[in-house]
Amino acid sequence: MSRALGNMLPDFLWELLGGRDLAARMGQAVLITTADPEGWPHPAMLSYGEVVAVDRRRLRLALYRTSRTSENLRRNGKLTVCLIGPGAAYYLKTAAVEQQDSMDGLAELSRFEATVEAVLADQAREDLEPGARLTGGITFDPGGPPEQVLQGWQAVVDGLRREP
Repeated sequence: MSRALGNMLPDFLWELLGGRDLAARMGQAVLITTADPEGWPHPAMLSYGEVVAVDRRRLRLALYRTSRTSENLRRNGKLTVCLIGPGAAYYLKTAAVEQQDSMDGLAELSRFEATVEAVLADQAREDLEPGARLTGGITFDPGGPPEQVLQGWQAVVDGLRREP
C-alpha cells in the first residue's frame, strides 16, 4: 500500500535523481508511465542518465523526440516516474511540458520538465505482509563499454541541467 510523502523530493530521492555518481546507477532502470490516447498506461524505461532533478519540485527528462512517450506528454502532460529498488518503490506523479530549447548536439532528443505534484512510497506493510519486501529494481545491460556509456549519459545530464 502506498503512502503520500508530499509534493517535494525527500533527501534520498533528491540525491538519487541528482545526476551525480552515474557509475553507481549503471544498469538501473527508471520506469515511467504516460497515458496513451485511449487512456491506457504507456510504460517506458529510462536510465539515470536521462532524468535529473533540478530542484526538489522539478525533474528534467530526455526522451526521443518521435517516441510515443513524447507524443503522450505533448498531448496531456501526465507523467508518473517509478523508482523501484531494494525495500521500496517510489512513484512521482508529475505534470510535464516540453521545453523548446534543443539538447546541444542531441537532436534526436526532446527535453521535458516535470513538476512534482505528489510523491508516494510503496512498501510491504509488516502487519499485512510480514517479512515481505522488494529485493531489487529493474536492471539492464547498457550494451557498451561503461566509460563510453557514462560519457553519453553525462552529456545528456549536462544538457538537462542547463537552464533554457
